[in-house]
Amino acid sequence: MKTSTLRSHASHVAPKFGHALKARVLEGLEAGEFCMAYQGIYRVDTGELAQMEALLRWHHPEFGLLLPGAFHEALADEEVMVSVTDFVMNAVSLDIATWHASGGATYPVAINVPPSVAASEGFADRLDAVCRDHGIGPASIEVELSESQDLARFPSIAKVVQRLRARGVNVAMDDFGTGFACLAALGPINFGTVKIAKELLAEAPRNPDARTVFSSVLALMARLKLSVVVEGVETAAQAQWLAQWPHALAQGFYLARPVFGMGSVPGARLARPAKVSRHRSVPLADAA
Repeated sequence: MKTSTLRSHASHVAPKFGHALKARVLEGLEAGEFCMAYQGIYRVDTGELAQMEALLRWHHPEFGLLLPGAFHEALADEEVMVSVTDFVMNAVSLDIATWHASGGATYPVAINVPPSVAASEGFADRLDAVCRDHGIGPASIEVELSESQDLARFPSIAKVVQRLRARGVNVAMDDFGTGFACLAALGPINFGTVKIAKELLAEAPRNPDARTVFSSVLALMARLKLSVVVEGVETAAQAQWLAQWPHALAQGFYLARPVFGMGSVPGARLARPAKVSRHRSVPLADAA
């Protein structure tokens, strides 16, 4: 799952390490303590909401709202990875179905999946079954292969990606330009989307070399006919500088922070009148 260098106010007193943390995360999943927040992803040319990203949150009964950074050690455990991924697939599919039932427009929702889980036997079938169970189309979900693991360790991943895309599920490489999200994977793996790491954007508007690197990366993605999401748009200057790539998508705190409830994402609109209208205040879900 995607972690963050930003942590909640309670992360320093969160459950500590090792087997105890793993057991507590699994217990929390069973107890219904986890939920999903959503952050909007927007078109650079029009500012319209194009899709969303689902982000894991833990409503810990003792420590309050925790971000993944507070329990990232447990997320490196294979059993936890599988359990959390299955939880995320089901929770997001349910939220999408509920949003559609209330009249909400269709926005693809990205979920973060460790490559080892995506490459495991039966993953594509499990995702397919979850979508069917909740009555949503497979195109409603986008699988983001997280940069937490080296894609080269999983030789079957190219076939897995092809299988997912053949079923209508878009697949994205997350955090391109950092960690294991490398250039070498773009050739053999048929990604539909690449998410540009926020580190590549951070210095671009004011640093000539950074601008050259960023511009070259986007030019390459265009030649490969890949959709691009630029992460980490934090300032007006960055947003304005990105305007020269009108077909890109952008994500970041300047545009929208994570919130609870798909209908609370800025720019989310109804496709048709809702059958039941309930208005309530939905808190921010803290950092991404």
